[in-house]
Amino acid sequence: MHNINGYGNYTNSANNYGQAKKAEKNSTKAVKNEFYNQLEDAKKDTEKTEKKQDGLFISSAKEKAEKLSKTAQDYLAKLKKENPNLDFIISDYSTDEEADALLAKGKGEYNVLITPDLLEKMAADEEVAAEYEGIIHNSIAEIKDAKQQLAEDADMIEKFGVSVNSDGEVIYHASLIEGLTGDDGTRTVKASTIEELLKRLNEVKESQAEKLAEIRAKKAEEAEKAEEKAAAEDETTEAEAAAKAAAEVTRLATSIVEHSEEIIEATKFADFTTQA
Repeated sequence: MHNINGYGNYTNSANNYGQAKKAEKNSTKAVKNEFYNQLEDAKKDTEKTEKKQDGLFISSAKEKAEKLSKTAQDYLAKLKKENPNLDFIISDYSTDEEADALLAKGKGEYNVLITPDLLEKMAADEEVAAEYEGIIHNSIAEIKDAKQQLAEDADMIEKFGVSVNSDGEVIYHASLIEGLTGDDGTRTVKASTIEELLKRLNEVKESQAEKLAEIRAKKAEEAEKAEEKAAAEDETTEAEAAAKAAAEVTRLATSIVEHSEEIIEATKFADFTTQA
């Protein structure tokens, strides 16, 4: 009897120990989960705040554009129609960072940032319009030349743009692809002349050659995988089409056989002898 009680005590102790370890493990897991949940929540809050701030900034620019006079709105519509490869962004800005953020939202092949005040002047005076349209077109032409000079290195640029203020001052902007940064730590390289912009872009290329090579290698790998996936999908589509065609042929053949058997069955007792 003593041995039985001893075994029972041992079993109870073992169970208690196991439950304690399980509780400890669950507690540790819960703490870890809570920690990671807090990190994830913090990350989401930060992204939400940044998105909200960015949205407010861009919404503000949109509101300013909507407050343009009817003459300026009509003139802007004309500019966009005549220059389909340009995205005209109308907004006031006080810093280079604000100009960078606005131009980064542009959806054109090239993006042009103009202040509402300048657009109103251009809309109201044909001579002013001709002067600044010339400045804009010359600036875009210079950017196109710069792209040609960069040749294959132009792939390090995500977007090009220019900002033009009411004094006729032009700033050239080049948004770098993700993974590269300019000398100021941002992804935008800017300069007041196209020559200076090219110089700074070449400095980025030389100082971050290793990063650029890694980015290109990754893009090449992604492109190869995309091609392989497309080829596999094409093969699958062809195989499915072939299988569908084969199934249809089989169905038709079966139908013909069944129909033939029906005819044979229906006519096997018929007399086809021609009566005189």
